[in-house]
Amino acid sequence: MPRYQRAFVIVVCALIGAGFAYAACDWGQWPRAAYLPLTGELTFHPARGSVMMLYVGIIAWGVGGAACGALVGTAVCAVWKRPLPGRVLQVAGAWAIAAIVLAGSYYTWLLLFPW
Repeated sequence: MPRYQRAFVIVVCALIGAGFAYAACDWGQWPRAAYLPLTGELTFHPARGSVMMLYVGIIAWGVGGAACGALVGTAVCAVWKRPLPGRVLQVAGAWAIAAIVLAGSYYTWLLLFPW
């Protein structure tokens, strides 16, 4: 597999993993870190009614998903030694774009319609 294809596969898998983890942590209500700006505390168990910023934990899940996706991409490249056809690269790129668009759309929908 050429070097540019290996890099493309790893990046695409990382983007798919990041998009999935970024949206799934909120949808699945996974535990995530919350920053309490009034006290300067970072906690996993914020008190009800307190001012909190959950974005720190959401970004952390996204970074973790990207790392896991990159590991999957590295494993795929280690197993698949031949060059990939152009159509496979196009489909993989489309999946990465779709993952990022769907994750962004989920949060846009969540902010516009909070019920």
